[in-house]
Amino acid sequence: MRLLIIDDDETILQNLVSEIKELYPDLHIVAYSNYNKLMENLEYIDYQYVLSDIFIGKTNGLEVHNTLSKDGKIPVVYMSGADPSTYDVYDAPHVYFLPKPIEEEKLKKALDKMINFDQMLKIKTAGKESFVNLNTILYLESDKRIVHIVTTTKIYNTYAKLDEYDYLKLKGFVRIGKSTIVNKSYIQGKKRDSVILTNGEEKTITRRYQKDIDDSI
Repeated sequence: MRLLIIDDDETILQNLVSEIKELYPDLHIVAYSNYNKLMENLEYIDYQYVLSDIFIGKTNGLEVHNTLSKDGKIPVVYMSGADPSTYDVYDAPHVYFLPKPIEEEKLKKALDKMINFDQMLKIKTAGKESFVNLNTILYLESDKRIVHIVTTTKIYNTYAKLDEYDYLKLKGFVRIGKSTIVNKSYIQGKKRDSVILTNGEEKTITRRYQKDIDDSI
């Protein structure tokens, strides 16, 4: 695992490197304080996570978000000592925002969330992005262009097509119908044409997906 840290304050940067190495000794860290040098080398840097100050010298990091996050594929945590409302940090998708000075507990929380990002489902509800832990999702069910994401504690509704979530089959889910994808961890039992979930709900298996479910459980 490789973390890219960006902060133009060399003292803060080195303190972060030292602190994070103590928290995550297996995490390989690449640190940059100079934005121009970072951009010159970025295509050659191998990294899976980004921790970046909002302002890197005279550059607003939010303006180069797509470059740093590789068009949203890399999770980003932003940090700043300024009021976040003054530069629309929430307009750029990110996993966490850390106000400076950074408290160790909040740093750990942010890094934990970022490192576990591949176990999070990013959705947009009411115009805002949210992250839902995949391990808490019982099933996803579509109703026209709305996908209902049912978790152990609440239901999220997002405007999407269920096909957009087909990749979840690689993360422990199985599709049982045109409109339903189920987390295999929550399947308690199976009947001929339905599955019974741990919350007591019964979901219909359509003929097209019978083999998928039979192969999965």
